[in-house]
Amino acid sequence: MEVRDWIILALIILFSLIYWYRGRSRRIAGEKPAKTNAKVRVMLEEAGYEIVKAKPTVKVRMDIDDKQHPFELKSDYLVTKNGRKYLVRIRRDGKQARFQSKMWRSSLIRDVLAFQTAGILILNTEKETLHQIRFRI
Repeated sequence: MEVRDWIILALIILFSLIYWYRGRSRRIAGEKPAKTNAKVRVMLEEAGYEIVKAKPTVKVRMDIDDKQHPFELKSDYLVTKNGRKYLVRIRRDGKQARFQSKMWRSSLIRDVLAFQTAGILILNTEKETLHQIRFRI
């Protein structure tokens, strides 16, 4: 192969990766960040996060015996920081949470995998706390 063949191959691979990445991020629907709660927006921006989407949703299709069962997974916000995407859940109760409990773990890892993010942020507006949770598989 000549040098120009390698260049053409590299360009094809680059465009394929860009197409794949853009298609992956487009499957998350949501509202524009301008419609967000002011207190939440301030807390996230002070922590260095940029709101990408409010109320992000991912459409999921489950097949059982060749029968389709579509549903949607929803969250509160999708944010970015240092080139990484994070999902945000807002805690609406004042209770102390044990995020390592079985119920929370299952729910959080499901959302991280479905939305394909680097982690999840739990934001408590009453106590003004922000917890970052990441999984390593």
